[in-house]
Formats: sequence, structure tokens, C-alpha cells
Amino acid sequence: MKQNEKLSRRIFLTASAAPLGGAALAMAGGAEAATSTVARLADVKPGKPVNFNYPGDEPAYLLDMGRAVAGGIGPKRAIVAYSALCQHMGCPVNYDDKSGQFVCPCHASRFDPARNGDAVEGPSTRGLPRIQLRLAGDAIQAVGIEQGVVYGRACNQG
Repeated sequence: MKQNEKLSRRIFLTASAAPLGGAALAMAGGAEAATSTVARLADVKPGKPVNFNYPGDEPAYLLDMGRAVAGGIGPKRAIVAYSALCQHMGCPVNYDDKSGQFVCPCHASRFDPARNGDAVEGPSTRGLPRIQLRLAGDAIQAVGIEQGVVYGRACNQG
């Protein structure tokens, strides 16, 4: 284009869309974080959460639900993992063994790990991001985020 030519709106929008599209894909959380060994099968007990960090140094919980749940792994298909950061304002959640739910101490949001980490009470409208797990022998590995973006991140990349 010559220096004195006007840049048409169509050319401007077309040229601007490509970089924005890439940024949008990255922000959607589709990228996988690095693989991390979380625990050994023998060390996981029903109803007793295992703390670990994923992706990167973000807090997370591994939990054996004691019964088969959608997306669970292991011999009973009962082991799941979620980010430990509340989707409302990023406070670390705690596991309440009486209710079997994750509870945010800041604003009382509750999340049900038996129902995909869905928000079931409180101001959070989004469930906890679910961490994708796989077994490598008896090692439980975190390999990515199945749903959601971990609070405070533009994407889930480790």
C-alpha cells in the first residue's frame, strides 16, 4: 500500500483479527499444562484429599470419592482432581468431609466434586476447574485442565 493511501476498514479489521484470534484461543484455556505426578494409588484414601500444585504452583486437590463418578480414574473410577482456587475471587477452598464438598472460606461458595466440581451454593457461578488425570502404572498424573480456567490465569498453560 502506498503511503498516501487510506487504510480501509475491511483491511484493518482483517489484519487485526489474526493476532486477536490467537490470543482468544490461548485465553480459552485449551492449552495443556505440563505433566506432573500427583500421588500413588496406594496413598489415596476415600474422602481424604491430597494437596498438590497444578498447573505450575497453583493449589489443587486430588480426591477419591469412594464410588464411581463421571470422569473418575482408578480401579473404582472414583479419583478426581480440581483446582483449589474459588472461581468467585480466587480464595483457596477447603474440603469439608461432612458434606463431601469444597467450601470457600471467604464468601461461602460450595463446590460438589461428585458433580464435576459444580458450584452449588454461594456467589460463584462457575465450578472449580477439573484437572485431567491419567494412570501410569500406579502413578496418578495430572496432564491438563479438562474444563475451566484456573482463577487468575489467562490460560492453563503451565
